[in-house]
Amino acid sequence: MADPAPRGEETPPADKRLDERASSAARDGLRRYLADLLPPIAPFTWVAAIGLLLVLTAWLWLTPTGLLGKADAVGYAVCHRITVRSFLFPDGRQLPMCARCSGTFLGVLVGLLGPGLIFGRRRAGRFPPPYVIVIMLAFSAWWAFDGANSFAHLLPADLPIPRLFEPNNFLRVTTGMFHGITMGGLVLPIVNASLWAEADDRPTLAGLSHLLILYGVGVALIAMILSGWGVFLYPLAVASAVGAVSILTCVNLVMLAAMLKRENVARTPGEALPLIFLGLATALLLVGGIDAVRYWFFGSWAGLDLSQFGG
Repeated sequence: MADPAPRGEETPPADKRLDERASSAARDGLRRYLADLLPPIAPFTWVAAIGLLLVLTAWLWLTPTGLLGKADAVGYAVCHRITVRSFLFPDGRQLPMCARCSGTFLGVLVGLLGPGLIFGRRRAGRFPPPYVIVIMLAFSAWWAFDGANSFAHLLPADLPIPRLFEPNNFLRVTTGMFHGITMGGLVLPIVNASLWAEADDRPTLAGLSHLLILYGVGVALIAMILSGWGVFLYPLAVASAVGAVSILTCVNLVMLAAMLKRENVARTPGEALPLIFLGLATALLLVGGIDAVRYWFFGSWAGLDLSQFGG
């Protein structure tokens, strides 16, 4: 006969021991699942994330309050924000950027995000067909021509400079939108070809039909701006600031990938994060630096008031 268990050390029932082993096995399985789902974060990622956090915190602290205030700060760095060349919110507040820049940086978002969201070509690493690029560059030439004519109207009237037609905000936002789509659409394959270890061997835009769809999105955004409705203007104002920061982030990302010898390294979104973090941090540093210099000169976050020049 087996000796009875010592007093105070009763042997747990068999079913209780089985439950404990099952619970332990479940915990081990959960830990293994989480380890596979969330692999260890590389030191480079930590450094990039901490750097971005520090820059972002400083930028948010030093720029005007509110979401529109932050958008104003981005516009302050990339746009003259001339009052008479900007659209207004229903309450009379000026949009963060002038009409041309509002269209341009909204178009940038269309060019950067459209191929992935609409056509499923998020990692496409090739340029569109040559004839598509020619069309895109033709719209950018229209943007440059309209901009030059608009700038001529800011100069003294007695200067012998041709002024071919009267500029207006409709032309500014329209030419800006199509030029922005060119910018985003041509930068995207460069980013993908630099970032990903295995970029998709397809063009970002397969042909004219894809380009026309992006232009259709751009026309819809133009119509929303021209409506003057706050329900459209407020999100589009913020989106234009996001577009400006996005294109700067993309350019910085490509340069950093080359400088740090990390081109064609990322295979997953997680592996792409360090360069994205550093690209964004550099973009915010650039925006903040320009903001600081401009504020030092003018002492105000307001746009330039050149109404005395007309046009």
